[in-house]
Amino acid sequence: MSAARRATDAGAGPIPDLVERLGEFRSLGVNCEFGFVQRYSGAEPSGLLRFAYTPIESLIHGLRTNFEAYGSPGDLHVSETPEGHYYCASRRYAIWNNTGYAVGAIDPEILLEKEYGRVAHLRTRMLSELASGAKILVRKFGPEDSEATFAELTEAIWAHGPSTVLRVVEHGPDWQPTPVRRLSEQLLEGAVRRFAPRERAYAVDLEPWVRVCDSAYAARHGLREADLYEGRATPVSFPDRIRRHQGKDRAPLLTAFTRGVDPAAFEGTKLYTFAAWVWIPDGCAATRILAAAGNDIAGHQDADLTIRNRWQRVWASGRFRPAAERAPVGLGMIGTDTDRFYSWGGALHEGPVPPPAAPPAFPVRASPFWRVLERARSVTRRFP
Repeated sequence: MSAARRATDAGAGPIPDLVERLGEFRSLGVNCEFGFVQRYSGAEPSGLLRFAYTPIESLIHGLRTNFEAYGSPGDLHVSETPEGHYYCASRRYAIWNNTGYAVGAIDPEILLEKEYGRVAHLRTRMLSELASGAKILVRKFGPEDSEATFAELTEAIWAHGPSTVLRVVEHGPDWQPTPVRRLSEQLLEGAVRRFAPRERAYAVDLEPWVRVCDSAYAARHGLREADLYEGRATPVSFPDRIRRHQGKDRAPLLTAFTRGVDPAAFEGTKLYTFAAWVWIPDGCAATRILAAAGNDIAGHQDADLTIRNRWQRVWASGRFRPAAERAPVGLGMIGTDTDRFYSWGGALHEGPVPPPAAPPAFPVRASPFWRVLERARSVTRRFP
């Protein structure tokens, strides 16, 4: 019997979907990246530091002082960024919050008043959540951080209550989904492929983040990660066979290999993800191989064009507009009529990222004609 079924039989109810699971997490700052992870997954929980730049020393100081001076009279001020956004900063804690307003969209005095109210409300809520240990607290851990300082942070957190802390590290381009490590009873560590650039926190590598959060959720609740993906609907599937895709134009243009579906068959508020395994042979000079899902794209993972002769997964998530006539689901390539690639196992699933899956265990074996052509094209490009 699965853990999901045991939870239901025990009266705890079914396992929440991803949006609800991510609502159990709270960001401890660094920058806005984790706030965007939640947003791109369809979750919008409130949190004092969700969209805030928070140096670890300021965070430790705030926890040790119950953030009592944060939002006190004269503490907050509104500043404009070079990119044209309003940030609200604390003079006493060096916390900078992204207000979400563009310069000129709101009167700065009105915005400052709103920020004082927001901080007062969310500070009280954060202290209550810390005392109960109700949330999983997320903090990135980079090369500039020290183990000693992070230990000070967890000590300051656990002085309030038994919160679970998820420390996230950067693994590198060869990242693969792996379970979180339990460093102590209340401290977990997980890895993502890369962090978003400091000044572009919205440039999230979403799939690794979702995998880390699901692994942490499962570890906290005593579940198997596989239980979180049971029962996910697959409204559109492609045949389980290798398919060859070739460009149609002499010029490098987009060729779509998609199926048109009726948007009215989908829930407009939900995110759906199309994913497929692709194999790029030597000689393919395409500039982009991508996936498509729905009318409004939310997230995507294009093919890495440096990877040749092995399977990799591409995906895109999006929503379906009920008023639209048709919506595309499938793959695309920007290239010429001499470029091609292969795919296998395409399917559309509910959710903002594809479910975990192992790559196909079999290789693509091109015909002798295509092998000769690819070798010729590779030589031509090497020696123009």
